[in-house]
Amino acid sequence: MGIEQILKYHNLKNTGCRKFIISELLNNNSALSENEIKKALPDLFDRVTFYRSLKTLEEKNIIHRIVLHDSTVKYALDKEALPKGEHAHFHCIKCDVVTCLETEVQAPVAMPEGFSVDSVEVLLEGTCPDCKI
Repeated sequence: MGIEQILKYHNLKNTGCRKFIISELLNNNSALSENEIKKALPDLFDRVTFYRSLKTLEEKNIIHRIVLHDSTVKYALDKEALPKGEHAHFHCIKCDVVTCLETEVQAPVAMPEGFSVDSVEVLLEGTCPDCKI
């Protein structure tokens, strides 16, 4: 599915900023921070437009955020093959790359009485194959 089709499917206007964000995430195999997304064309959009576009894309489940242990936020495209919000992320501590893993994550089998799980977030940290070389 192309960028215009993604926006149309989610009933969003085809704006330059939204197309730019989706394009940057499509062209990378890893999650990107706001600065990593913006550095391709840093002065193309004003700050407010950029952040509103990020928020809208996240609200429409086109992208999702990944919060690392140091509070860094990275964004990745939601892939149709992955259950929304219920897949693991791998953060390489050497190169700082965050990758969405195509692995379904489930809540713990035994939850204390009265608790219910709405979503699960799993962040695995270690060294990626490229950095092990």
